[in-house]
Amino acid sequence: MSRIPRLRSVVTSRLIAWAVAAVAVGSGLGPAPLSAQDLYQGRVATRLSPEFYDWHRYQATPFFTRYMKPDGRIFDPENGGISHSESQAYGMAIAFAADAPETFDLVWEWTRKTLRNPDGLHAWKYDPYQGVVDRNNATDADLIIAAMLSLAAKRWNRGDYLAFAAETAQALGNAVLVDHQGYVVMLPGRQGFMPPSQPDGPVINLSYYHFDMMQIVADLAPNQPWRQAIEAGWVFYERVLAEWNPSDWTSVRDPNHPVPAQNFAKRSSYDAIRAPINILSVEWAAHPQILDIIDNRFEQNGGLPGIYDPVSRQRTGNLTNSGYRIIAAAIDCVADGNPVPLELLNFRPETYFGSALHLMVIHQLYTKHPNCIRL
Repeated sequence: MSRIPRLRSVVTSRLIAWAVAAVAVGSGLGPAPLSAQDLYQGRVATRLSPEFYDWHRYQATPFFTRYMKPDGRIFDPENGGISHSESQAYGMAIAFAADAPETFDLVWEWTRKTLRNPDGLHAWKYDPYQGVVDRNNATDADLIIAAMLSLAAKRWNRGDYLAFAAETAQALGNAVLVDHQGYVVMLPGRQGFMPPSQPDGPVINLSYYHFDMMQIVADLAPNQPWRQAIEAGWVFYERVLAEWNPSDWTSVRDPNHPVPAQNFAKRSSYDAIRAPINILSVEWAAHPQILDIIDNRFEQNGGLPGIYDPVSRQRTGNLTNSGYRIIAAAIDCVADGNPVPLELLNFRPETYFGSALHLMVIHQLYTKHPNCIRL
Protein backbone atom coordinates (compact mmCIF):
# COMPACT_ATOMS: atom_id res chain seq x y z
CA MET A 1 0.00 0.00 0.00
CA SER A 2 1.30 3.46 -0.88
CA ARG A 3 2.60 5.70 1.85
CA ILE A 4 1.11 8.68 0.01
CA PRO A 5 -2.14 9.61 1.77
CA ARG A 6 -5.20 9.32 -0.40
CA LEU A 7 -6.71 12.69 -1.05
CA ARG A 8 -10.35 13.41 -1.48
CA SER A 9 -11.61 13.31 -5.04
CA VAL A 10 -10.32 16.26 -7.00
CA VAL A 11 -13.11 17.80 -9.03
CA THR A 12 -12.57 19.35 -12.43
CA SER A 13 -12.97 22.84 -11.04
CA ARG A 14 -9.87 22.34 -8.91
CA LEU A 15 -7.85 21.28 -11.93
CA ILE A 16 -9.13 24.29 -13.84
CA ALA A 17 -8.22 26.66 -11.02
CA TRP A 18 -4.74 25.28 -10.75
CA ALA A 19 -4.16 25.25 -14.51
CA VAL A 20 -5.19 28.89 -14.80
CA ALA A 21 -2.78 29.79 -12.01
CA ALA A 22 -0.01 27.83 -13.70
CA VAL A 23 -0.50 29.69 -16.96
CA ALA A 24 -0.49 32.99 -15.11
CA VAL A 25 2.84 32.39 -13.44
CA GLY A 26 4.23 30.95 -16.65
CA SER A 27 3.83 34.23 -18.51
CA GLY A 28 6.05 37.25 -18.23
CA LEU A 29 8.78 35.40 -16.39
CA GLY A 30 12.20 36.88 -15.96
CA PRO A 31 15.56 35.42 -17.02
CA ALA A 32 16.10 31.67 -17.04
CA PRO A 33 17.32 30.19 -13.76
CA LEU A 34 21.05 29.90 -13.34
CA SER A 35 21.30 26.74 -11.25
CA ALA A 36 20.91 23.28 -12.71
CA GLN A 37 18.44 22.39 -9.97
CA ASP A 38 16.23 25.33 -10.89
CA LEU A 39 16.51 24.37 -14.54
CA TYR A 40 15.18 20.91 -13.76
CA GLN A 41 12.27 22.17 -11.68
CA GLY A 42 11.36 24.98 -14.06
CA ARG A 43 10.93 28.67 -13.42
CA VAL A 44 7.30 28.10 -12.46
CA ALA A 45 8.25 25.65 -9.71
CA THR A 46 9.35 28.32 -7.24
CA ARG A 47 5.87 29.86 -7.43
CA LEU A 48 3.75 26.73 -7.14
CA SER A 49 1.15 26.71 -4.41
CA PRO A 50 0.57 23.87 -1.93
CA GLU A 51 -2.59 23.10 -3.90
CA PHE A 52 -0.46 22.01 -6.85
CA TYR A 53 1.39 19.46 -4.74
CA ASP A 54 -1.92 18.22 -3.32
CA TRP A 55 -3.17 17.73 -6.85
CA HIS A 56 0.06 16.07 -8.00
CA ARG A 57 -0.04 13.69 -5.03
CA TYR A 58 -3.58 12.84 -6.02
CA GLN A 59 -2.33 12.02 -9.53
CA ALA A 60 0.61 9.99 -8.24
CA THR A 61 -1.30 7.99 -5.63
CA PRO A 62 -2.68 5.34 -8.03
CA PHE A 63 0.81 4.84 -9.48
CA PHE A 64 2.27 3.98 -6.09
CA THR A 65 -0.79 1.99 -5.06
CA ARG A 66 -0.51 -0.24 -8.11
CA TYR A 67 3.25 -0.42 -8.69
CA MET A 68 4.93 -0.08 -5.28
CA LYS A 69 5.39 -2.83 -2.70
CA PRO A 70 5.14 -1.89 1.01
CA ASP A 71 8.94 -1.90 1.30
CA GLY A 72 9.40 0.70 -1.47
CA ARG A 73 10.13 -1.61 -4.40
CA ILE A 74 8.64 -0.35 -7.67
CA PHE A 75 7.78 -3.35 -9.83
CA ASP A 76 6.73 -4.03 -13.40
CA PRO A 77 3.75 -6.42 -13.44
CA GLU A 78 3.84 -6.64 -17.24
CA ASN A 79 7.31 -8.21 -17.03
CA GLY A 80 6.98 -10.81 -14.30
CA GLY A 81 7.08 -8.36 -11.41
CA ILE A 82 10.75 -7.52 -11.85
CA SER A 83 12.28 -4.25 -10.72
CA HIS A 84 14.99 -2.14 -12.27
CA SER A 85 17.17 0.69 -11.14
CA GLU A 86 15.06 2.55 -13.73
CA SER A 87 11.79 1.77 -11.95
CA GLN A 88 13.26 2.95 -8.64
CA ALA A 89 14.58 6.11 -10.27
CA TYR A 90 11.18 6.86 -11.80
CA GLY A 91 9.55 6.28 -8.43
CA MET A 92 11.91 8.76 -6.79
CA ALA A 93 11.26 11.34 -9.52
CA ILE A 94 7.48 10.98 -9.21
CA ALA A 95 7.60 11.21 -5.41
CA PHE A 96 9.79 14.30 -5.58
CA ALA A 97 7.46 15.99 -8.06
CA ALA A 98 4.55 15.26 -5.71
CA ASP A 99 6.49 16.65 -2.71
CA ALA A 100 6.07 13.32 -0.90
CA PRO A 101 9.19 12.90 1.27
CA GLU A 102 8.03 9.76 3.04
CA THR A 103 7.39 7.92 -0.21
CA PHE A 104 10.63 9.23 -1.69
CA ASP A 105 12.63 7.92 1.26
CA LEU A 106 10.86 4.56 1.15
CA VAL A 107 11.73 4.07 -2.53
CA TRP A 108 15.28 5.29 -2.00
CA GLU A 109 15.96 3.09 1.01
CA TRP A 110 14.94 -0.06 -0.86
CA THR A 111 17.15 1.07 -3.74
CA ARG A 112 20.11 1.80 -1.48
CA LYS A 113 19.88 -1.41 0.49
CA THR A 114 19.18 -3.72 -2.44
CA LEU A 115 20.70 -2.29 -5.62
CA ARG A 116 23.53 0.03 -4.61
CA ASN A 117 26.96 -1.30 -5.54
CA PRO A 118 30.08 -0.46 -3.49
CA ASP A 119 31.15 2.10 -6.11
CA GLY A 120 27.91 4.08 -5.79
CA LEU A 121 26.26 2.83 -8.99
CA HIS A 122 23.16 0.65 -8.94
CA ALA A 123 22.46 -2.85 -10.21
CA TRP A 124 20.00 -2.56 -13.05
CA LYS A 125 17.90 -5.72 -12.63
CA TYR A 126 16.17 -7.37 -9.67
CA ASP A 127 14.05 -10.52 -9.88
CA PRO A 128 11.59 -11.03 -6.99
CA TYR A 129 12.41 -14.76 -6.95
CA GLN A 130 16.19 -14.55 -7.41
CA GLY A 131 17.19 -11.14 -6.08
CA VAL A 132 19.72 -9.05 -8.01
CA VAL A 133 20.51 -10.92 -11.22
CA ASP A 134 22.78 -8.37 -12.94
CA ARG A 135 25.09 -5.95 -11.16
CA ASN A 136 25.86 -3.91 -14.26
CA ASN A 137 24.44 -0.40 -14.03
CA ALA A 138 22.01 1.49 -16.27
CA THR A 139 23.21 5.04 -16.89
CA ASP A 140 19.78 6.62 -17.22
CA ALA A 141 18.72 5.28 -13.84
CA ASP A 142 21.92 6.42 -12.13
CA LEU A 143 21.53 9.89 -13.63
CA ILE A 144 17.98 10.19 -12.30
CA ILE A 145 18.88 8.76 -8.89
CA ALA A 146 21.80 11.16 -8.42
CA ALA A 147 19.78 14.16 -9.60
CA MET A 148 16.76 13.32 -7.45
CA LEU A 149 18.89 12.80 -4.36
CA SER A 150 20.52 16.18 -4.95
CA LEU A 151 17.16 17.91 -5.38
CA ALA A 152 15.68 16.14 -2.36
CA ALA A 153 18.70 17.04 -0.23
CA LYS A 154 18.01 20.72 -0.80
CA ARG A 155 14.23 20.56 -0.46
CA TRP A 156 14.11 18.39 2.65
CA ASN A 157 17.47 19.29 4.24
CA ARG A 158 18.99 15.82 3.93
CA GLY A 159 22.77 15.95 3.89
CA ASP A 160 22.94 12.16 3.58
CA TYR A 161 21.11 12.36 0.26
CA LEU A 162 23.64 14.86 -1.07
CA ALA A 163 26.59 12.64 -0.11
CA PHE A 164 25.06 9.66 -1.93
CA ALA A 165 24.28 11.86 -4.95
CA ALA A 166 27.85 13.12 -5.23
CA GLU A 167 29.25 9.60 -4.92
CA THR A 168 27.01 8.32 -7.72
CA ALA A 169 27.78 11.29 -9.98
CA GLN A 170 31.54 10.79 -9.61
CA ALA A 171 31.36 7.01 -10.09
CA LEU A 172 29.09 7.37 -13.10
CA GLY A 173 31.46 9.77 -14.83
CA ASN A 174 34.36 7.40 -14.24
CA ALA A 175 32.37 4.45 -15.59
CA VAL A 176 30.47 5.68 -18.64
CA LEU A 177 32.07 8.81 -20.10
CA VAL A 178 34.56 7.95 -22.83
CA ASP A 179 36.47 10.15 -25.26
CA HIS A 180 35.86 8.95 -28.82
CA GLN A 181 37.10 10.83 -31.88
CA GLY A 182 36.75 14.21 -30.21
CA TYR A 183 33.36 13.53 -28.60
CA VAL A 184 32.59 12.63 -24.99
CA VAL A 185 30.27 9.64 -25.41
CA MET A 186 27.95 8.56 -22.59
CA LEU A 187 27.70 4.78 -22.54
CA PRO A 188 24.43 3.14 -21.42
CA GLY A 189 26.30 1.21 -18.73
CA ARG A 190 29.73 0.36 -17.41
CA GLN A 191 29.99 -2.92 -19.32
CA GLY A 192 28.92 -4.23 -22.70
CA PHE A 193 28.85 -1.19 -25.00
CA MET A 194 32.44 -0.90 -26.27
CA PRO A 195 34.59 -3.25 -28.37
CA PRO A 196 35.08 -6.15 -28.17
CA SER A 197 31.59 -6.66 -26.65
CA GLN A 198 30.16 -4.45 -29.37
CA PRO A 199 32.31 -4.45 -32.53
CA ASP A 200 30.59 -1.27 -33.71
CA GLY A 201 30.95 0.44 -30.35
CA PRO A 202 30.61 2.83 -28.77
CA VAL A 203 26.89 1.98 -28.66
CA ILE A 204 24.60 4.57 -27.06
CA ASN A 205 20.93 4.89 -26.18
CA LEU A 206 19.70 8.39 -26.98
CA SER A 207 16.78 8.10 -24.56
CA TYR A 208 19.32 7.95 -21.72
CA TYR A 209 20.39 11.54 -22.40
CA HIS A 210 18.37 13.28 -19.67
CA PHE A 211 19.86 16.68 -20.46
CA ASP A 212 18.44 18.49 -17.43
CA MET A 213 19.59 15.81 -15.00
CA MET A 214 22.99 15.61 -16.67
CA GLN A 215 23.47 19.27 -15.78
CA ILE A 216 22.68 18.55 -12.13
CA VAL A 217 25.17 15.68 -12.17
CA ALA A 218 27.72 18.00 -13.80
CA ASP A 219 27.45 20.28 -10.78
CA LEU A 220 27.88 17.31 -8.45
CA ALA A 221 31.03 16.10 -10.22
CA PRO A 222 32.61 19.21 -11.78
CA ASN A 223 35.85 17.39 -12.57
CA GLN A 224 34.03 15.09 -15.00
CA PRO A 225 33.30 16.06 -18.64
CA TRP A 226 29.52 16.00 -18.25
CA ARG A 227 28.98 19.24 -20.15
CA GLN A 228 30.88 17.91 -23.14
CA ALA A 229 28.72 14.78 -22.97
CA ILE A 230 25.59 16.96 -23.08
CA GLU A 231 26.89 18.76 -26.17
CA ALA A 232 27.70 15.47 -27.87
CA GLY A 233 24.24 14.13 -27.08
CA TRP A 234 22.56 16.99 -28.91
CA VAL A 235 24.84 16.44 -31.90
CA PHE A 236 24.09 12.72 -32.05
CA TYR A 237 20.37 13.31 -31.71
CA GLU A 238 20.27 15.81 -34.56
CA ARG A 239 22.37 13.61 -36.85
CA VAL A 240 20.17 10.58 -36.23
CA LEU A 241 16.97 12.54 -36.86
CA ALA A 242 18.42 13.81 -40.14
CA GLU A 243 18.34 10.19 -41.32
CA TRP A 244 15.04 9.12 -39.75
CA ASN A 245 13.72 8.12 -36.31
CA PRO A 246 16.34 7.21 -33.72
CA SER A 247 16.77 3.51 -33.15
CA ASP A 248 16.58 2.27 -29.59
CA TRP A 249 20.31 1.49 -29.71
CA THR A 250 22.74 3.47 -31.84
CA SER A 251 26.32 2.94 -32.94
CA VAL A 252 28.51 6.05 -32.91
CA ARG A 253 31.64 4.27 -34.06
CA ASP A 254 31.57 6.94 -36.76
CA PRO A 255 30.20 9.87 -34.74
CA ASN A 256 29.48 11.82 -37.92
CA HIS A 257 27.17 9.06 -39.16
CA PRO A 258 25.35 7.31 -36.28
CA VAL A 259 23.53 4.14 -37.36
CA PRO A 260 21.42 1.44 -35.66
CA ALA A 261 23.68 -0.80 -33.56
CA GLN A 262 24.30 -4.14 -35.24
CA ASN A 263 23.87 -6.45 -32.22
CA PHE A 264 20.55 -4.97 -31.09
CA ALA A 265 17.08 -5.18 -32.62
CA LYS A 266 16.88 -2.54 -35.33
CA ARG A 267 13.78 -0.77 -34.21
CA SER A 268 12.59 2.54 -32.83
CA SER A 269 10.19 1.69 -30.03
CA TYR A 270 9.90 1.75 -26.24
CA ASP A 271 13.36 3.19 -25.67
CA ALA A 272 13.27 5.79 -28.41
CA ILE A 273 9.80 7.05 -27.43
CA ARG A 274 11.32 8.39 -24.18
CA ALA A 275 13.83 10.63 -25.89
CA PRO A 276 11.40 13.50 -26.66
CA ILE A 277 10.75 13.85 -22.93
CA ASN A 278 14.38 14.88 -22.58
CA ILE A 279 13.88 17.54 -25.25
CA LEU A 280 10.95 18.97 -23.27
CA SER A 281 13.14 19.20 -20.18
CA VAL A 282 15.21 22.14 -21.42
CA GLU A 283 14.58 25.48 -23.05
CA TRP A 284 13.41 24.07 -26.34
CA ALA A 285 14.12 27.20 -28.36
CA ALA A 286 17.81 26.32 -28.18
CA HIS A 287 17.11 23.35 -30.49
CA PRO A 288 13.88 24.16 -32.37
CA GLN A 289 14.92 22.15 -35.41
CA ILE A 290 15.00 18.96 -33.36
CA LEU A 291 11.57 19.53 -31.84
CA ASP A 292 10.05 20.41 -35.21
CA ILE A 293 11.35 17.20 -36.80
CA ILE A 294 9.93 15.08 -33.98
CA ASP A 295 6.58 16.89 -34.15
CA ASN A 296 6.35 16.39 -37.91
CA ARG A 297 7.02 12.67 -37.54
CA PHE A 298 4.22 12.31 -35.02
CA GLU A 299 1.84 14.36 -37.19
CA GLN A 300 2.41 12.04 -40.14
CA ASN A 301 0.47 9.41 -38.18
CA GLY A 302 -2.24 11.54 -36.64
CA GLY A 303 -0.19 12.33 -33.55
CA LEU A 304 0.00 8.67 -32.56
CA PRO A 305 3.48 7.40 -31.57
CA GLY A 306 4.55 4.14 -33.13
CA ILE A 307 7.18 1.46 -33.56
CA TYR A 308 9.41 1.74 -36.62
CA ASP A 309 12.12 -0.03 -38.51
CA PRO A 310 14.63 2.85 -38.65
CA VAL A 311 16.36 1.35 -41.70
CA SER A 312 13.33 0.78 -43.96
CA ARG A 313 11.34 3.58 -42.27
CA GLN A 314 8.35 1.27 -42.12
CA ARG A 315 5.89 1.66 -39.25
CA THR A 316 5.32 -1.73 -37.64
CA GLY A 317 3.03 -0.90 -34.72
CA ASN A 318 1.23 1.77 -32.72
CA LEU A 319 1.89 2.98 -29.17
CA THR A 320 -1.62 3.76 -27.96
CA ASN A 321 -1.06 3.96 -24.19
CA SER A 322 -1.92 7.39 -22.75
CA GLY A 323 1.64 7.66 -21.45
CA TYR A 324 2.95 7.58 -25.01
CA ARG A 325 0.22 9.74 -26.53
CA ILE A 326 0.89 12.54 -24.06
CA ILE A 327 4.51 12.66 -25.26
CA ALA A 328 3.33 13.40 -28.80
CA ALA A 329 0.73 15.88 -27.55
CA ALA A 330 3.30 17.73 -25.43
CA ILE A 331 5.75 17.98 -28.33
CA ASP A 332 2.95 19.26 -30.57
CA CYS A 333 2.05 21.92 -28.03
CA VAL A 334 5.56 23.23 -27.50
CA ALA A 335 6.33 23.14 -31.23
CA ASP A 336 3.03 24.41 -32.67
CA GLY A 337 1.02 25.81 -29.76
CA ASN A 338 -1.76 23.22 -29.76
CA PRO A 339 -3.01 22.60 -26.19
CA VAL A 340 -2.65 19.16 -24.67
CA PRO A 341 -6.04 17.38 -24.58
CA LEU A 342 -7.57 17.61 -21.13
CA GLU A 343 -8.13 13.86 -20.85
CA LEU A 344 -4.38 13.28 -21.05
CA LEU A 345 -3.83 15.52 -18.02
CA ASN A 346 -5.90 13.26 -15.77
CA PHE A 347 -3.66 10.29 -15.08
CA ARG A 348 -4.85 6.73 -14.71
CA PRO A 349 -2.58 3.67 -14.55
CA GLU A 350 -2.41 1.50 -17.65
CA THR A 351 1.02 -0.16 -17.59
CA TYR A 352 3.97 0.47 -15.28
CA PHE A 353 6.20 1.90 -18.01
CA GLY A 354 3.58 4.03 -19.73
CA SER A 355 2.29 5.27 -16.37
CA ALA A 356 5.73 6.38 -15.22
CA LEU A 357 6.33 8.28 -18.44
CA HIS A 358 2.85 9.83 -18.24
CA LEU A 359 3.50 11.32 -14.81
CA MET A 360 6.93 12.56 -15.80
CA VAL A 361 5.49 14.39 -18.82
CA ILE A 362 2.73 15.91 -16.70
CA HIS A 363 5.43 17.29 -14.39
CA GLN A 364 7.36 18.72 -17.36
CA LEU A 365 4.23 20.43 -18.66
CA TYR A 366 3.09 21.98 -15.40
CA THR A 367 6.50 23.26 -14.37
CA LYS A 368 8.09 24.21 -17.71
CA HIS A 369 5.37 24.53 -20.32
CA PRO A 370 2.25 25.75 -18.47
CA ASN A 371 0.96 27.52 -21.55
CA CYS A 372 0.21 24.05 -22.96
CA ILE A 373 -2.55 23.66 -20.36
CA ARG A 374 -5.59 25.48 -21.68
CA LEU A 375 -9.13 24.63 -20.63
